[in-house]
Amino acid sequence: MKNKKRKINKNILILIVSGIVLLFIIGSVIYKNVNRFELSVGDSKVSKEEYLACMKAVEYDTKIEIQQKYDCEYTEDFWEKKYDDKFGYEILADNTIERLQYINAVYEVAKENGDVKDSSFAGLEKRWKAENAEREEKIKNGEVVYGVKEYTFELYLRYEMSTLKEKYCNDKKRKGMTLTEEEVLEHYNSHDWVRDDSEEKMDLETARISVEQELREKKYDEIIGQKMKNSQVVGEMGKISRFTLKNI
Repeated sequence: MKNKKRKINKNILILIVSGIVLLFIIGSVIYKNVNRFELSVGDSKVSKEEYLACMKAVEYDTKIEIQQKYDCEYTEDFWEKKYDDKFGYEILADNTIERLQYINAVYEVAKENGDVKDSSFAGLEKRWKAENAEREEKIKNGEVVYGVKEYTFELYLRYEMSTLKEKYCNDKKRKGMTLTEEEVLEHYNSHDWVRDDSEEKMDLETARISVEQELREKKYDEIIGQKMKNSQVVGEMGKISRFTLKNI
């Protein structure tokens, strides 16, 4: 009889332990699903680190945008307030994704034209660290370093994207960079081209270099803009917005 009771008690104990383990597993799965960060832009999967870097880069501008548009002050609950139909952190999430789309478009175009071998976030980080390491080495050796001694990640990103744009626009063989005389004349007529040191208007031939440069940059921006429109964003915005709020 005692053995039977012990056996029953042992079975109950096994059931309880099994139940606790099962609940733990279910809880872990639910927690992971709730906190999972999944976002992709175009063919690129966005990591948490990449998202946060972009979020921090647009946070200040987003704050100013909301303050100006809704005539409000920055308070402790600024990001949790609703502005029209969206919370502040949702607006920040939208702006972050738009920034990610822009960066993705720039680097996809650069990769297509052979300007970068690795268009991924990891590749960008590698180039950034290598640039800083090279500058540090030059400073140690007493060599001249132009510009900053060390790049922040965002500053390096802006520098590299600017360089990629310049390289694209300076190559007349690339898509959109061969200009017709009609295009040049139309762009010239759409602005008043004056000398920097006076209000004297320049004729087309005097202003040509500036006109063509600005026109090529405009066409490059249009190419990037179209690339952004074509890039599909995949991710659950509710989770992304909550992740944004958690990390502000």
